[in-house]
Amino acid sequence: MRRMFDLIRTMKDPINLSIGQAHYEAPEAAIEAATRAMREGENRYTTTQGLPALNAAITDRLERRYGHRPASVFMTSGVSGGLLLAHFALLDPGDEVLLPDPYFVMYTNMLELVGAKASFYETYPRASGRAWHPDLSEIEARITDRTKAILINSPSNPTGGMLDEAELRALSALAKKHDLWILSDEIYSHFHYGRSFESMISRMPEHDKIIVLGGFSKTYGMPGWRLGFVAGPEDALEAMKTVQQYTFVCAPAPLQHGALAAMSVDVSGYRDEYERKRDLVYQELHELYDMVPSEGSFYAFPAYPAGIGEEEFLRRCLERRLLIVPGSAFSRRATHFRLSFAASDAMLREGLAVLRDIAQV
Repeated sequence: MRRMFDLIRTMKDPINLSIGQAHYEAPEAAIEAATRAMREGENRYTTTQGLPALNAAITDRLERRYGHRPASVFMTSGVSGGLLLAHFALLDPGDEVLLPDPYFVMYTNMLELVGAKASFYETYPRASGRAWHPDLSEIEARITDRTKAILINSPSNPTGGMLDEAELRALSALAKKHDLWILSDEIYSHFHYGRSFESMISRMPEHDKIIVLGGFSKTYGMPGWRLGFVAGPEDALEAMKTVQQYTFVCAPAPLQHGALAAMSVDVSGYRDEYERKRDLVYQELHELYDMVPSEGSFYAFPAYPAGIGEEEFLRRCLERRLLIVPGSAFSRRATHFRLSFAASDAMLREGLAVLRDIAQV
């Protein structure tokens, strides 16, 4: 991933379909509110849990959308920061966490930081079931006496898969049966296509060991602001706040004021725009690449064309100035690649033309 960032800086006019951030800018109202906060002296620490008004606004929104009011919510330095806090607060060396394969690149590295281990459950296409969805019986079969948690990421980075209500209910019941935590990374919740997004928030009344992580980076085009939040049971979140107090201290103070302003901005038009981009990607590639339409996030995860391995495929892309991310960055397999359609229409069409050419050679 770092090599991709380096290539972008050195390559002339790259066709960049690699980076996982929205192509639009943060709302002007958010920028103004953050700037005003800086000028008015809001440049010191907030409390560890963040601005009370922002926490209240997040809690109210979660309750309106998902029908349940979480016991506790607090601000983190991005979802990545929230996940790290959860790992330090909940996991011990030797504990196992069930991860989906493919998975976001950071998940395995975070486990290594606390001495825990990954145990993978597959979401790859199979004879029965949908692509990029888990087999619940496989997950249960992988539970051992060392298993401490199940991590889910819906909508998924990198696959674009999105869990439905029945799957969330079954996962919650499974976790309760085996007394496991569920860590639900929902940073892409704004981007869902064809059906509504279902959150693990709605399953909290059934199981008291669910922690949901969300944020502002993707929805509002502000990944560099590093603003996330966690929602869950009071005792677990108190432990996480203690870890935050001695690590991150708090999320960036003036930017929290900007995030509060952003919550009043209607950004649904961007989701509609990305659904059109999703459709374009599938329309242009599905006859040449084995793939399914993304259900959420802003990624597609096509398979490499028959007869072309990962190294050769990347070489052909780079020769044409096209940047994508190889699937092996996200998986134990090297059979697919991640394409981000969070790009301008012109750049996206140019990249899709290159991918069509590569598959037809």
